[in-house]
Amino acid sequence: MHNSNELIKNKFIKEASLLVKKIFEYTHPEDEITLEVAEDALQFQMFDYLEIPFLPKEIEAFTFIDLFAGVGGFRLALQNIGGKCIYSSEWDIDAKKTYRINFGEIPFGDITKQETKNFIPQKFDILCAGFPCQAFSIAGYQKGFSDTRGTLFFDVERIIEKHRPKAVFLENVKNLISHDKGKTFKVME
Repeated sequence: MHNSNELIKNKFIKEASLLVKKIFEYTHPEDEITLEVAEDALQFQMFDYLEIPFLPKEIEAFTFIDLFAGVGGFRLALQNIGGKCIYSSEWDIDAKKTYRINFGEIPFGDITKQETKNFIPQKFDILCAGFPCQAFSIAGYQKGFSDTRGTLFFDVERIIEKHRPKAVFLENVKNLISHDKGKTFKVME
């Protein structure tokens, strides 16, 4: 969990404990892991941080947030040049497990929910977002903003408008620029 504040902890402890339980079951298949063990591990920060492969640099050159974080591709790149991730969000359970193993943190959940957006820090230098590409990809149905996944861009847009970062990195597919004869990209500009 990113914050030990009681109000925040109480709101997310169950989801975080379930995720830690699944991670421990994966990393320690020979042990029986209960929800209580997982919650205790969260409470007392009983993680072996020496085994985390991608720790941030000691000197922080800038801060960033990692939306639609996946397994942490943007984070790895920005950490390697001195960035400090101060918030991450990902809803996929398997990606969250991998993110935890890679970086020692469990991302917040669904960024479309206001309760998740409420924990985004007010100030940060860079916003990174790898929002879903299936709605625009030539390999998909190309429904664009008619596909729910395509509208996730607008959640990113609202966060940008509210927080006004110095830079924004968005990852998507080649077809995004030409999708719907360029109309989709025009909307995003």
